[in-house]
Amino acid sequence: MNNKKAFTIIELLVIMGVIVIFTSLFFVDYGRDSNTFALERVSNKMAQDLRRTQEMSMSGLIGDVNTNAYGIYFNKGSGSERQYIIYKNNDANMYYESSSVDSIKETVIFEKGVKICDILIDSGSVNSVSVSFQPPDPINYIDSYYSGHEASIVLCAEDDAAKTRRVKINNTGRIETANP
Repeated sequence: MNNKKAFTIIELLVIMGVIVIFTSLFFVDYGRDSNTFALERVSNKMAQDLRRTQEMSMSGLIGDVNTNAYGIYFNKGSGSERQYIIYKNNDANMYYESSSVDSIKETVIFEKGVKICDILIDSGSVNSVSVSFQPPDPINYIDSYYSGHEASIVLCAEDDAAKTRRVKINNTGRIETANP
């Protein structure tokens, strides 16, 4: 009598079918959550750029006589809701006016599928906000306010506005990301 143990073709097909089913479930779930991951990456990059801009101001990298601060400008208007501008403030008003007055240092474009849904100063919705850092301390301005205010940039997925992340900064320089 021959007692050789082996897999049959049916057993191999069943195992391969189970592997295919689990793999397809993983990739379907991954595609659904890719916007969530993009939101997370964009909000973390935004917080990192706020800190980097603050550090540029503190380090004294002003570079020319006209520049008196660094800042980031956020705008939720059509065409601007997928980006923000890092700028050098060239006058004394501490908010971004235009590229003819203030120098654009960098334009940061979001990953596909993410946009600015709302901008809040304290709790009121606005269309745009400038966050400026004036050396040497730096003094943190939200638009032209240097004390007692907080700005929140609410990011959302373009295909699902219920998926959001919030980046907050206040005049003391505290920067945080959170789920609203």
